[in-house]
Amino acid sequence: MNGLPELQKYWEVAAGTLTFMLAVSVLTVALALERWVALMRARAAVQRVQEVVLGAARRGDLDEARRLADGLPSPVREVFTAGLDRALGRVRGEFATAMARETKRAVAKLRGTLWVLGSVGALMPFAGLLGTVLGVMGSFEAIGDQQAGGFAVVSAGISEALVATAAGLFVALEAVILFNMLGQQVAGVGRELAFAVDELCELIRSSRGHAERSAVDS
Repeated sequence: MNGLPELQKYWEVAAGTLTFMLAVSVLTVALALERWVALMRARAAVQRVQEVVLGAARRGDLDEARRLADGLPSPVREVFTAGLDRALGRVRGEFATAMARETKRAVAKLRGTLWVLGSVGALMPFAGLLGTVLGVMGSFEAIGDQQAGGFAVVSAGISEALVATAAGLFVALEAVILFNMLGQQVAGVGRELAFAVDELCELIRSSRGHAERSAVDS
């Protein structure tokens, strides 16, 4: 077996691993950007809820609050339309339970493809190690075939093969950082959404209590 062609064969496999990891890195960044845009959109929607939807509810105008909730983007819209529809009697059910359920569904949608980033962070070091092992295998097989004992002949190939491990660690680090950062953003939006839901539930109960007292007084 000719050592140099064999070394080239193994290195082509290692180089293919590097190409795969580059593609995964690009995909990771693209998914992270998509989630970041979705989270910024959701955060802006929650701020609009606090400014206009809850503002109308504080005035006791639940019909106006419901109309304004229609202008919110998904999945925040579904949380407040579900509660207000039940509070106004348009849909049967308990408004607080409906909003709690839709809040959980909204947070799950905001997480979206974050599981992909977590998987990349866990698996890419092993992909890099695979590329390195294949490259080193080829290098040592070339040493044996040449029977020259000249490690310098293939040392460059070994060092290049080790690049695959470094690349795998880099992609994994990139994915883990993005996963943790976006996970914190999801948790923050979820908390703000829960605060808005709690206040709307309080305002609905207050509005109903006021209406009942007015009916008794009349």
